[in-house]
Amino acid sequence: MRTNPLRRISSLIGLLITALASPVIHADGLNDLQQALKNFKQTSPFCAQVNASLQSSNGEENKDRQESNKEGHTQFILEQNQSGLQISYPSELLSIIDKETQLKKQNPQSPTPTTNAMNRFKYAEFSTLFNPVRDIEDDLHKATLVKEEALTFQGQPARLLHLQIPLEKLSEDERKNLKKYHTDVKIWINEQGIPLASRSTGKGSGRFALVIGFDFHFDVEKSYITKGDRLLVSKLTSTSNSNGAGMHENETINANLKLIN
Repeated sequence: MRTNPLRRISSLIGLLITALASPVIHADGLNDLQQALKNFKQTSPFCAQVNASLQSSNGEENKDRQESNKEGHTQFILEQNQSGLQISYPSELLSIIDKETQLKKQNPQSPTPTTNAMNRFKYAEFSTLFNPVRDIEDDLHKATLVKEEALTFQGQPARLLHLQIPLEKLSEDERKNLKKYHTDVKIWINEQGIPLASRSTGKGSGRFALVIGFDFHFDVEKSYITKGDRLLVSKLTSTSNSNGAGMHENETINANLKLIN
């Protein structure tokens, strides 16, 4: 069966976004960040409401044909304690999905925005919200520190770490099919080294099977909050676009996490 090149590009972008990576240069800010991450044991129970939205489009390059567009919104409750992780969906949301399913059976062209969002925002995505320590440590495993600067963040003293991830720092699996790649990572930390926000922007290009060229770009922004010994992502914005095999695809994901007392 023939593999969809855009799907492979999207999988590659997803791999790179979730596996952004640890510097060979050490500065006070970097050491403070690494120590702060060690103090987050990620064991404190929490309960939070998550609202997420999706917008995506794909179509042929340089064509006037109508693009395929998807959008939608979903919400759910995340609760983690000693018993494990529980995900609760509101009954209203489930009713909407049931209605969309029935309408889809009657008319294959019927839109399914809520179902689209539910299908896209799976465990790999929302685990980023409640376990960012893992993701930041992965970032630091491959990035090289460029510089550190003192500034203010939301009116409070802070430091900004500038890091870069070149192609040669990626794993063999991540480098597969890539010819060019570069990512800039910015991490804002407070005086104790606790992450406040981050932004990763990357781009790359390559070829599948030596004949199918592709290129991509992504931009991921996160804001962080703390709950006990846990670091959480309170806001996530992820945009990506790719081109290859005469097709193009764009996607934007927004997610907000609000703690429930």
